[in-house]
Amino acid sequence: MSSQQKFKLFADPEDEQRMHRIRKGILEAGNQFRAKYPWLVKYQDQIGMSILIASVTGILFNIIQYARGKMPWYVAVTLSAFWMSILHELEHDLIHQMYYRKNKKINNAMLATVYAFRPSTISPWVRRDIHLHHHKSSGTPSDVEERGINNGDKWGIKRLIMTGDNLLAIALRPLATWNASEEYVKAQKNLSLKDKLKIKAKLALGYTPLGNVHYGLWYSFLFMGVAKLGMKAMHIQPPTNRIWRLVDKTTKFYAVAIAAPNYLRTLSLHFTSSNMHYYGDVENGNVVQQCQIWTDWRMKPLQAFCFNFAGTHALHHFVVRDPFYIRQAIAKSCYPLMRENGVRFNDFGTFKRANRRFETA
Repeated sequence: MSSQQKFKLFADPEDEQRMHRIRKGILEAGNQFRAKYPWLVKYQDQIGMSILIASVTGILFNIIQYARGKMPWYVAVTLSAFWMSILHELEHDLIHQMYYRKNKKINNAMLATVYAFRPSTISPWVRRDIHLHHHKSSGTPSDVEERGINNGDKWGIKRLIMTGDNLLAIALRPLATWNASEEYVKAQKNLSLKDKLKIKAKLALGYTPLGNVHYGLWYSFLFMGVAKLGMKAMHIQPPTNRIWRLVDKTTKFYAVAIAAPNYLRTLSLHFTSSNMHYYGDVENGNVVQQCQIWTDWRMKPLQAFCFNFAGTHALHHFVVRDPFYIRQAIAKSCYPLMRENGVRFNDFGTFKRANRRFETA
């Protein structure tokens, strides 16, 4: 194979060189940071476990304080959403096997723990396959992960409603979900019919088992709230029987402890992720075109509940190696190089273009 044939045929032939320069720069920044703090490499597994323990402890502390009447619900929800955002980053790193790579039992135990506190999400073992595919084909029709969080849809009330609720994102656009799943299956090469059916079944059961329980309790809480508001408006006394009181108390507690923080975290993350990733006119494999970076101060409230995702995730598309805290540490030093080589910053025109990178006709 000639040296020319090794390069991908992009519309802009310079993009392959830009990708190489950015990757080299991020790797060098990561290497320098590791050299300065060698314990980050030596104790990477233990760091991951410590982050898990600290985050879970923070969430449990909030739940206990709320249950004791020592913490208002809005404080518990806000603080837990922050800790859950860290758990999301940890899960993402675990999916890439950055912690306990050689010990699958511990890796899976950590994934299970993260999943238990973020049950509104797809199972991490299902997500692993579709996320790795996302890296291969980000922004293309088979990128079922981004399509699943509304990337590529026109902005409006419907998309806003779906952004914080994964189940509604499926229920309110079944055809789009079906098409994305079909494209994802087609993209898996050399599969038998049996293998394709297994993948479809796996996708269909992605929210089983925890997601089913989670949404049952969350929607029950919302239904109870609407019902109580309706009865109050019509001057009707709410029921006083044991079942009503038990359901009311249980769903309210679950909402504050788990569901509402997850909703806030999901809304922030999916709003951010679905708009800083481009979709629909991205060349397959062209990492320069896949993501933009948000540094605008107006995005800070959202970034607080997704651990500065839009400020660091583009680095991950170029270099998968680094854990989320290292990406955070080296991001600013990498920005000038990324900007010089075509990565966009604060491109809010994406909202009008339904996440296309370029203007549509």
